[in-house]
Amino acid sequence: MYSLIEKDIISQLRTKEMISAMFIFILLVFVILNFGFFDVLQVIKADKKVAGSIGGLLWVALTFAAVLGLNRTFVSEKDEGVMDGLLLAPFDRSLIYWSKFFSNIIFLGVVQIISLPIFVLFFVSEGFLAELGLLILTIVLGDLGIVAVGTLLSAISVNTKARDLMLPILFFPVIIPLLIGVVKLSGFVFALNADPQKVSLWLQFLILYDIIFLIVPFLVFDFIVED
Repeated sequence: MYSLIEKDIISQLRTKEMISAMFIFILLVFVILNFGFFDVLQVIKADKKVAGSIGGLLWVALTFAAVLGLNRTFVSEKDEGVMDGLLLAPFDRSLIYWSKFFSNIIFLGVVQIISLPIFVLFFVSEGFLAELGLLILTIVLGDLGIVAVGTLLSAISVNTKARDLMLPILFFPVIIPLLIGVVKLSGFVFALNADPQKVSLWLQFLILYDIIFLIVPFLVFDFIVED
């Protein structure tokens, strides 16, 4: 598995295809939202009651950028015939999934580390450092769910003729519950009104969601790659 992860990282360091595409997309979304809704954003920033809605803007950019990257997860292996060799190799096929999972987590995390300061510069007017830990935890739990679902569905969509369209069609209906949770928690962070009871409830929901979709690949990935 470590060799497969290393292969993906070296490939990205050479081409920067996935990371650059995701970052440029996020940057464009931030710029368009900032200048297209400038007056509305000023009102939102000034009113703490609605300031939490800014969290939704963050996850719109992060989720669509993640889909852009996840769509390429198995493309090179499929087009270059590498997948056939991996399926014939004498190891558990689920390791193929987990290598892609960890590679995607790394790539998405790098893009978010670069993008988050830009988001704060554009959209956040008041300090939220007191809730920074909650924001980081929310992003980590959100990333786990997004990548777990996206990597699995990418293995399905890569075998279809309309693979660039199939992943978003399959992905978004499954990921909606997770997005509701991360948007709610991000809203608590940016509105500076975190209710410990509500935060705990949404965190438990995200953890449960992640656990479910981290278990599913063990059960179904062999059948997916066989098809």
